Amino acid sequence: MKLTTLTPEQEASLSTQRDKWLQIGLNTDPLDFEAAKTYATQAYEVAGLEAPTQFYRFQSPLSAAIGATMLRGDQVRASVWDSVGASVRDSVWDSVGASVGDSVRASVRASVWDSVGDQVYGAHDAHWLGFYEAFANFGITDAEKLRPLMNLATVCGWWAPYRHCAIFQDRPELIKFDDRSRLHCEDGPAIRYRDGFSVFSWHGTRIPGEWINNPLPAHEALRVDNMEQRRAACEIVGWNQILKELNARSIDKHDNPFVGELLEVEIPDIGREKFLRVKCGTDREFALPVPPDMNTAEQSQRWLNFIPEDIDFLPKVRT
Repeated sequence: MKLTTLTPEQEASLSTQRDKWLQIGLNTDPLDFEAAKTYATQAYEVAGLEAPTQFYRFQSPLSAAIGATMLRGDQVRASVWDSVGASVRDSVWDSVGASVGDSVRASVRASVWDSVGDQVYGAHDAHWLGFYEAFANFGITDAEKLRPLMNLATVCGWWAPYRHCAIFQDRPELIKFDDRSRLHCEDGPAIRYRDGFSVFSWHGTRIPGEWINNPLPAHEALRVDNMEQRRAACEIVGWNQILKELNARSIDKHDNPFVGELLEVEIPDIGREKFLRVKCGTDREFALPVPPDMNTAEQSQRWLNFIPEDIDFLPKVRT
C-alpha cells in the first residue's frame, strides 16, 4: 500500500528526526574505531561485497588524503563507494519512490534532508541518511538496507570504502557558527580537527587563517581578488577603518553622535555603498552598512533598529 499522506504523529516526528541528524552531523566526539569497523563491514555485506580486511583511521581530511596517497596497493586505488553507498541508495530511492507519494517525499525532504544538509559539517552524509531513516521509521522496509551506513554516521566522520580496506576519519573537535548557522569564528578556526588541521570562516566565507590573527591592512583588504573574501577581509579590518582609507563622503550628520553620520563610499568592484558611522556606549566609533536608499543618519538608525517613522526616538547609548 502506497504511503500518500502522513499521520499527525508521523508529521510531528519529522522535527525529532531533523534534530537527531543535526546532532549526528555536528557531533564532535572522537571516532569510535571498533564500532566503525563493524558497521562498515555490515555495509559491504549489504552491497554484496567482500568485507575489508584492513582498516585505517585518520584525524582530519588532510591526513586522510595523505594516508590514502601513501597506501599504494590496489585496494586503495579501487574505490567501491558506488557499490557500498551510491548504488544501495539508488536502490532504496527507487523503492521509496514506488512506496511513497510525491507530497510525502517532498515533506520529508524539506523537513530533514534540506534542513540538516544546510548545517552539518562533521558527518556529511547525515542529511540523506536522516531522510531515509524517516521512511524506515514509517515502515518502508527497503530503507533498512541503509541501516549500516546510518549507524556508521553515528560513530565517525567521513569514510572511504575501497577494495579490501576502509579509511575512517575523526570528526572535528570544534565547530563554530554565527547566529545564522553559518561557519564563523572571530578569534580562531571555525572547524578544528584533532591533528590541528583547521578551517577558518567568516560568516560562511572561507578565509586564510592569518586574517584572523593578523588582519590585513585596509588597503590590502580592498585588493583581495575574491569578492566574498574581500567583504570578509573588510569586516575583519573594520568598516570604520576602511571608510577612512577610502575618503568616504558625508551625506548627513546628526547632532547626536549616537545617531551618527551617514557616509557614502565607492568600493572597488563592488560599487557605491552607504554606512552609518556611530559612537557606542564606550565612546568608540564604528561603522555599519545600510541600504543605498538611506538619505539621513536618523533614517538609517530607524532602519537598523526597526523603528517606524511615527515613533519618536533618540538613542543615547549603543552597545
